[in-house]
Formats: sequence, C-alpha cells, structure tokens
Amino acid sequence: MNNIQVLALAQLQMTSLVITVIVVGAFLAAVALNFVAVKRIRGALRTTVRQKQIMRYALEMGNINVIRCVMGLSRVENQQGGLLPDEGVGLQDYISHIHPEDRDMFSHMVTRISLRQQGSAEWTYRWNAAAEQGETEWRSLHCNAIAEGQSLPMDVVCTLTDETKAVNERTQEQEMAGRYRLIFERSVVGLGFYDKDGMMLAANSNLREIFNIQPGNDPMFFNVSIFRRPPFRDIINLDDLYETHLCTRIIMPERRLDKFLDLQITPTFDDTGQLQYLLVAARDVTEEREIYKQSQETDRQMRKANEEIRRYEKELQYLMDEVDMRVWRVSFETGEVNIYRNLGEPERKMTLMELKDYFVERHDIVSEKFKNPELYFRESSSYICHMRSLFHDTDQLQWNVIDNIPLLNEEGRLVGSFGTIRNITSLMEVQDRLKEETQRANDSARLKSVFMANMTHEIRTPLNAIVGFSDVLTMMDSPEDKREMIRVIMNNCDMLLRLINDILEVSGMDTNAIKLEPTDVDFAVSFNDICETLRQRVQEPGVEFIKDNPYTEFLTRIDVRRVQQVITNFVTNAVKYTHQGHIRVGYRYEKGGLYVYCEDTGAGIPKEQQSSVFERFVKLNDYVQGTGLGLSICKAIALRAGGRIGVESEGEGTGSTFWLWIPCDHKKKENA
Repeated sequence: MNNIQVLALAQLQMTSLVITVIVVGAFLAAVALNFVAVKRIRGALRTTVRQKQIMRYALEMGNINVIRCVMGLSRVENQQGGLLPDEGVGLQDYISHIHPEDRDMFSHMVTRISLRQQGSAEWTYRWNAAAEQGETEWRSLHCNAIAEGQSLPMDVVCTLTDETKAVNERTQEQEMAGRYRLIFERSVVGLGFYDKDGMMLAANSNLREIFNIQPGNDPMFFNVSIFRRPPFRDIINLDDLYETHLCTRIIMPERRLDKFLDLQITPTFDDTGQLQYLLVAARDVTEEREIYKQSQETDRQMRKANEEIRRYEKELQYLMDEVDMRVWRVSFETGEVNIYRNLGEPERKMTLMELKDYFVERHDIVSEKFKNPELYFRESSSYICHMRSLFHDTDQLQWNVIDNIPLLNEEGRLVGSFGTIRNITSLMEVQDRLKEETQRANDSARLKSVFMANMTHEIRTPLNAIVGFSDVLTMMDSPEDKREMIRVIMNNCDMLLRLINDILEVSGMDTNAIKLEPTDVDFAVSFNDICETLRQRVQEPGVEFIKDNPYTEFLTRIDVRRVQQVITNFVTNAVKYTHQGHIRVGYRYEKGGLYVYCEDTGAGIPKEQQSSVFERFVKLNDYVQGTGLGLSICKAIALRAGGRIGVESEGEGTGSTFWLWIPCDHKKKENA
C-alpha cells in the first residue's frame, strides 16, 4: 500500500470518528431536551390540576353548577355540581324539566349562542328539581352562558347559580308591600291628613261620619286650621310638637255632634326638622264608655256580694264561738273511750270498737286504723267525720270535728290520746250556703275576669295593628305600600267593629231581651246576598265555599237581619277552623220552619264539648281570634224566635255542622 492510500485511509477513519462523536452528542442533547420538556410538562400539568381543583372548590362553595350543551349531539353534559347525572341527559329531556313559560327563552338563547349570533347571555329560568320523583319543586337558576369550540354549531357552557331563596324573598317582600298598600283603604278608624298649617287635605269616610263632615270639601273643616279648633288648639303646641294621644268629649251643636273620642295626633317632619304633615286618627268610644259604666255597675254588685260574704263569715264566727263541743279521752291499756261534757264525770263511755260503729263514711278505713290505735293516734291530727250522733238523742247524722293529741307517760311511752269532738252540723249547713254564695261571687268574678281578659286581648290586637301600621304609613313613599298598609288597617278595623258589635249585643241581652222585627222577605234573595258577602272571607286556597240555595223564591215573614247574623257567625267560625276542604252554607223548609245550616271540614268538636259551645266566652282554641260571644248570641236569637240551635260533629278532625231552626210560613217555588 502506497503512501497515498495510507493517507486516504487515515482521513476516512478520522471522518468516521467525527461523525460518530457528532451523532452521540446530538443523541445526548436530544435526551437532555426531552427530560427538560417532560419536567416542564409535568409541572404545568400539576399547576393545571391545582387550578382545576381550586376552581372546582370555588364552584362547590358557591353552590354553582356547570353544564355543557353539546349542540351537535343534542345532549347536555354535567361539568360541575349535582344538577344532572354524570352521564348527562338529552337536550330535549333537559328542556322538559324547565318551566313551560321559560322553555322558549332557554332554547332561543342557547341556539343564538351556538350559532355565534350572540357571544354570551345571562338570564334566569325555573327548573323542576323533583321531576324525577314525579313531583314539582321549582328552583330559580341564574344562567351565564358562553360559546366554546371552532365549528358551528358550537357547544354552549352554562354556569348556573341557584337564586331560589333570593327570588322567594323578593316575592314575599312584594306580597308584604302589596298588603301594606291596602291598610288605609279599609280602615274603620277615622283618619285625617293635614298640612303644616293645619289645613285638612283628606279625610276618610269614617272620619267624615264621626264628625258629620259634608260631602266634598266641607268649609267648616277644610277651610279652618285644626290649630284653631277645640280641643286641638288647647293641646297642640307648634313650638314643641310630638305624638299625642288623648280621650276627650267633643260637642258640636251645629253638626249634632256629642261624642267621646279617642284621638291620636302624629306629626311628620322633613330632614331639617320642619313640620310637614299631621295625621289624626279618631275613634268613637262613646259605646265603650257605656260598657265601662256597666262594668262599674258590675263592680258595685260585686261589692254587695262581698258584703254578704262578710256577713256570712260573722255568722260562722258566732257559731264557732258557741260551738257544741265535748272532750274525749282514750286509754290504750283498757281500750275505753270516755266522753266529757265538763270536768266532772264522763257523759258517755264506750270501747274503741263501739266508737268505730258511729262512723258513717270510710267505715272500713276507720276499723282498720282502730285495730292499731298506737299507730293511728301517735301523731296530732284533726279531721272532719260524718257520724251518728254521739251526745244527742237523735237519729240525724251530724258532722263532727275530732282533734287528737297523743298522751305520753313519764317514760315517754304512748299510753292514750285525748282531744275534742265538736258538733259542726249547723256550721256545715251555713258553710254549704256560704259555698253557694261564694260560688256565685266567684262565677261573677270569673265572668268579669274572662270578659276583661278577652276584651283586653281581643281589642288590643286589632288596635295595635291599626296604630302600628298608621305610624308606618307616614314612612311609606310608594302608593302600593300605602294601599297595602291601608288594607291591613281596614281588616283589623273590621275585626274590631265585629268585636264591639258582639259586646254591645251581649250587653243588650243582659238589660233587655233580644228584639225581633219580622218583615215579609224573599229569603232566597237575602240568602244569596249574604253568601256573596261571606264568600269574600274564605281566604284559604284549599277551602271551597259552597252555597246551597234550593229555591228560586222563598217568601216568608222573619227577622231576616237576625238570621243573616246567625249565618255570618256560623261561617266566621267555620273560616277560623277550616284550612282544607269546603264550607257549605244552605237552608231548606223543614217541619214548619226555616232550617239553616253551615257544614265545614274543619277541626271538629269533641263530643264532651258540644254542649258548651253556645255558652258565653267559650272558646275551644284560645289561640284563635274571637271572644266566644258569637254562638251565645245565636242561641239567644234562636230562643227568642221560638226555635232551636245545635251542632253536629263526630269529634276532632271530622268537621262540624252548625244549624238553626225557627218556625215560619212560606210560599216556595222549586227549581226546575
């Protein structure tokens, strides 16, 4: 091999070595780069997982659900939360759970976003969370939706926030505001509004009735400042205005006005403390004052009854001073009982076994005790016994008080007993009479206490509502709030008016019999009229008011106002105790008279309480509004008309039927 070949071979080997080194270096560099890349990818993956966990935790804490509407597959997948099962549901199945009124909106918004006609959207719809159980539970879901993807139609991702509680709260607030707005609209309390100069701006119908204000802007009231009218000019100090409450007598001969009024004057001020308006609430308490006077008469009768009780107590004390008494002594050693009238010889002697035969009541118990006298007489005692006469020649039973004191010998051993036997037969007779008088006084006091307690509670409840909402009215700006408040005041005023009417009715029953004024009427028409009025009192959504009028014409002669009063009381009680089912009111001609009934599916009445429901102040449930006077008035009306009244009920939870029958003649025409 020549030199040229050797040199070429050496160059070839050198070139191969360089290439090998380059390939190995490139391989090692690739391995290093791959290691760095894998490390970075793993780090980014861990960061992504942590961020996803943080995001999921935030969504769970915020009670937020995430769903994906896959438009190409017409499915809805669950991304976060428990709104849907993990495997998802069909799009139409999901839409079927949405409230019918909100389905079109949901479909429209999702379609627009998926077609990129709109980038994002936000709205609220109602979702039935209990549809799978065949029930209805609407939840208000606030939806934020965005499009995701490249091709059309795009997927729509929705984050759903449950706002049911907030929506319910807003609804309740709106309902409450709606009730407040009607408070003043139905007030039976006289209300007048005045400007800062005391000029009348408005007066409701009750204030006009109280003061006999003429229709329109009566000059006598609208053109004269209240600050110049008695009694207001004497009690209102313009330099120091504050809420004032007083009861006064107002006399206005020119308007034939002579009444006792309960007045409340409420000023309102602006932010600078300047007077803006005056609200005057007036209530006619003339009749209440008469009731108070009757209460004073009742107090006088009570004092008289107490004086009689004290007289009986003096007689009782005299009988005790002159009591018919004997002293007795028993020896356990001999078993002998000696009865003394004085300190001399015993008036009578007998054994313990003979003494027990004188006891009439609890004879077996006395016999058992007398077998062990050491145990029976060991302690001092006093008891009353009904016995055959011990020291009088008579077969008449007598009441004795026997006092016992144990006798001990010098060693402290019980050897006998002694005491007194007092004949208290006359005293017991006086006590029986005293109990009767005391019971009468207690009954009177109880009735007074029940009356005062009922009246205090029943009158204060609507009055507190009227006064409270009247105060709040001045702070209300929107007409809706004011109307709701006026409605509440009107309801409470109506309740108060019915209460006062019942009290006056009962008061009239105590002084004079109920007066009936029969007239010729078509009771079929009158019955329809009262039913239309009473239908408005049935407010429970689950209670149906049913009217049974079997006649197109029912000509008769009765006091229709009293019969309507009974029907009103029947229905009012049924409304209080019926929360599901129906209230049925009807009448028919039966056994020569008018039979009226009110059937309900309410609480029912236990058998043992049915005989007492028509008594005064009887209430089967103390937590239900009322005085317990309505049914007693109905009973008085029935008796005065020569009729009957009653109630039928199988017991608690079975409903009740109250009925009235009064005699009358009639001409009727049956419905076809």
